[in-house]
Amino acid sequence: MGACNFIEFQAAKTAKEAFDILVEDALSWYGHDPYNGTISTTSLSRRVPKDVGQKTYGPRAEKRAIKMAEADGWGEKWEARVIDCGKTKGGRMWAFYGWAAC
Repeated sequence: MGACNFIEFQAAKTAKEAFDILVEDALSWYGHDPYNGTISTTSLSRRVPKDVGQKTYGPRAEKRAIKMAEADGWGEKWEARVIDCGKTKGGRMWAFYGWAAC
């Protein structure tokens, strides 16, 4: 089977809460196939030690998160690494990236 890289952004109070929201959304759209090519085929992995260098989320934070994911080779298959992208209303913006099974 193959793999395709992804990056997803989600606002929530915690990284785990944000990850769970994204997984549930992917499952509702693409089903429970373990090779559906979405974040739902991954497990929450480690938090990247660096943040994006922005206090609040915005376009600069998003671009920086993408560059960080690229520099990390998009992580590993079956894991979603997480980056703190800064404050938003009601929480923080989290970026998740990795290789989804497809």
